[in-house]
Amino acid sequence: MIEIQGLCKAFDGQPVLVNWDFSLQKGEHLALMGPSGCGKTTFLRILMGLEQPDSGLIQGLDGLRLAPVFQQDRLCPGLSALANLLLVCPRPTARDRRRALELLEGLGLTETDWNKPAAQLSGGQRRRAALARALLVPADLVLLDEAFKGLDKDTRRQALAFTAAETAGRSLLAVTHDPDEAALLAARVVQMPRAVRPDNQP
Repeated sequence: MIEIQGLCKAFDGQPVLVNWDFSLQKGEHLALMGPSGCGKTTFLRILMGLEQPDSGLIQGLDGLRLAPVFQQDRLCPGLSALANLLLVCPRPTARDRRRALELLEGLGLTETDWNKPAAQLSGGQRRRAALARALLVPADLVLLDEAFKGLDKDTRRQALAFTAAETAGRSLLAVTHDPDEAALLAARVVQMPRAVRPDNQP
């Protein structure tokens, strides 16, 4: 179980997270929702160790392997989709390659797609390649920051259903603005409030 108590974070004196309490059970899927600017991405970055909180208690992360999908695809443009996936495998084996291809195919990418340099893929194809890369990691916690943004309706539903199935039994935390995405991920919804600004500033 991951438990957060009294988490606070501010940038240049402007609070983003104020006394944020949060818990995630082992194997649970959770969708984090809230208005833009309320600190959802900042919270994920704190969990990943990319930002340090100003105060608060974080328990349950020690020893966990995390697999994130950022809002940016973060693919190496000169490498193929398949090669980008295999970057998360320290010493890729034939089994790793088969698993990577299964994930790419399950997310609707064809053999032609997965052999193209990432720079030649469409935006939606790059999003799915980034998602497949995260799913390839044998992670305890999968972190998705608007991972399905930019996909058309049918592709998005397919990707959501596939992700839900592939992460069954693993903890998943997804930032989203769409209740339908939460439902398709079989995720409990937690609403994150906007932090109160000093002097009632917007």
